[in-house]
Amino acid sequence: MSDQRVFSRYKASEIRADLQNVELKKAKMNTLRRKAALKKIIANLTLGNYAEMIQLFPDILKFWKVEDDMEVKRICHEYTRTIGSIKPRSTVESMPNIMEDLKSHDEDLQIMALETLVNIPFTKFTEEAFNFIIGLVNRRSTSSRLLKTAIYSLLQLDDWDHERVMSLSNILYEIVEQHLESPSVQIAALKTLYTLHDKNKKLEPFSLSVDIAYNLLDIIPELNEWDTSSLLECLVVTVVPTTHSDAYEMINIALSQLQHVNTSVSLNALKFILYLINYVDEIDVSITERLSNSVVALLEKPSELQFLILRNIILLLLTREKPIIQVDVSYFFIEFNDPIYIKDTKLECLYLLANESTLPRILEELEQYSTDIDIQMSRKAVRAIGNLAVKLGDIAADNCVDTLLHLAEFGVDYVVQEIISVFKNILRKYPNRYRKELILFTKYMDCIQEPESKNAMIWIVSNYSEILHNYAELFDIFIADITDEPPEVQFSILNASVKLFVKSPSPHIENICMTLFKTFTEEVNNPDLRGRAFMYWKLLSMAKERPNLLNEDMLKDIVDGELPVIELNSKLDPVILEELELNIGSITSIYLKPTVQIFRQNKIKSLPQSPVLNANKNSLIITHSKQVVSDPIKRDSNHTSSSSLKDVPSTKGSRISTMGDYDRPAQKVNELKGKRKSSSDSPVKNLTRKPSLLIRKLSLKRNK
Repeated sequence: MSDQRVFSRYKASEIRADLQNVELKKAKMNTLRRKAALKKIIANLTLGNYAEMIQLFPDILKFWKVEDDMEVKRICHEYTRTIGSIKPRSTVESMPNIMEDLKSHDEDLQIMALETLVNIPFTKFTEEAFNFIIGLVNRRSTSSRLLKTAIYSLLQLDDWDHERVMSLSNILYEIVEQHLESPSVQIAALKTLYTLHDKNKKLEPFSLSVDIAYNLLDIIPELNEWDTSSLLECLVVTVVPTTHSDAYEMINIALSQLQHVNTSVSLNALKFILYLINYVDEIDVSITERLSNSVVALLEKPSELQFLILRNIILLLLTREKPIIQVDVSYFFIEFNDPIYIKDTKLECLYLLANESTLPRILEELEQYSTDIDIQMSRKAVRAIGNLAVKLGDIAADNCVDTLLHLAEFGVDYVVQEIISVFKNILRKYPNRYRKELILFTKYMDCIQEPESKNAMIWIVSNYSEILHNYAELFDIFIADITDEPPEVQFSILNASVKLFVKSPSPHIENICMTLFKTFTEEVNNPDLRGRAFMYWKLLSMAKERPNLLNEDMLKDIVDGELPVIELNSKLDPVILEELELNIGSITSIYLKPTVQIFRQNKIKSLPQSPVLNANKNSLIITHSKQVVSDPIKRDSNHTSSSSLKDVPSTKGSRISTMGDYDRPAQKVNELKGKRKSSSDSPVKNLTRKPSLLIRKLSLKRNK
């Protein structure tokens, strides 16, 4: 049966008829037809057809009792869980069947039955679930899969009876401390304790000793990829190094996980290492290279994961004045087939990475994006060039302005309008520079159609009227259709007209002001605009009639006061940045907002206090060690000095040796596509590749 026929809305009578027909016929196809009919029930529950499907509960119970087929059992449990979450009391009749499966010797049946009991919010079901889980946790001799499912089920039961769940916390903590035959059970207990403490604000933060953390890190080779990811995630903030040597050693153990193929493992390893770096005074450059290599390897993932990595790169670039990761700007050059959200995020990365050394390459790339066939992408590239002129110094601003003027020569309407919009900000940053360039913009008056570009040009005309000798003619163009303009443009025209009259009074400008006053007070229905016009009218009348109360200098200060120099602040609050760094790889790192603004019930994460906590992130020293380590050294019980562990991986007791070849880049495991090279294979410090030019579908010839 095709999915189209299964995922169609059926009435209960139609499916019941199918089930009855199957019972009457004794053909070999009965089993397949019966399963097909039962699949229709689950499909309709998925589609939200609850009112009809709940009528089939007696039929489900009948098949539940007589069928031994595992697939039929799975469908019956799924039906009961779904209906039970909506109408718990209506599923009480299924309790004997669930308990029979729970007491069976089939592990899969027991797991399904336990999940069904846990998912139905009714006292009879939760009591049986509690009794079964308590018995399993106390025995610990059952199968690892069943015990792991029982431990994870406590997270759902916590919403039903928090006190009863927390009564098992000591047993779970003992499971975490002990080295069991199945390490996945330890991770399940750790994850459960971590989540319980994280979502309950009344509980103290969950913590582990350094020795227990070492024991858990030892079992990483025995874990699957998802358990490894959970372990690394739970260790952040949970284990607090008390010495530099502890932090160095755990960093060395986690470094090998940066090369993992699973993105979740790599990101959580990166988060764990960045957390531990807060408890060291210096790190070797080889560690930063491996962190950078891992980030580059992750950039080759599919678009959705690539977006997550790029957002976290933005976070890492904002966290410290000198970022720990050093990735060449060419990795953020936009490809023609990138989705729009990838393009936007790469533009943000390029903006944050821009400095005097990288600006020429970034400007060259942005200039190409500005001529892209995608209008939105072209606009964003032009705006990025303007923002770079404001962000960087005078020399960089000259280069950015030259690029903008070169783009303006093409005469494309939306490009010219965007250039005029960003040029207003450039003039606010450098008020006395680029005055001669303003005359060039008067040639493009016909191109200005959008409100933002109109506002920018009106501001330029009113503030630099001494340079633009035909400013009155330019102003007449804007007031030609004043009643049809949007409110923001009308406000700009009103403000600019009064400013021009105060700066250089003339009969023509006075007539313009009076015309605007009458229009805005008599013809326009906007109360804010009408109030602003009356205010200016009374102000000018008072200055003319009572100069002793309001002289020209006072009027200029009110109407044409000096604006502060514009600054673009790309920094976040240090407390927020600290919390975001502890949530790398989560949804909070995508929005770059505190966790409580997204998940109100979650706790705020912060760095735990320790004697070795480095309060100033920017004081971290990156050293260049020439020592080549071939074999990891043993760490005795007296703790090796921190100076010997800054560059050397070590182990404790009989712990498994970690990788000592720091020069091995991550892409040896995660092979990169293309011709990108790592910093360890070339003399260049930063990761570089040959920049790929964006495929252009729009060819614009420069005006000669």
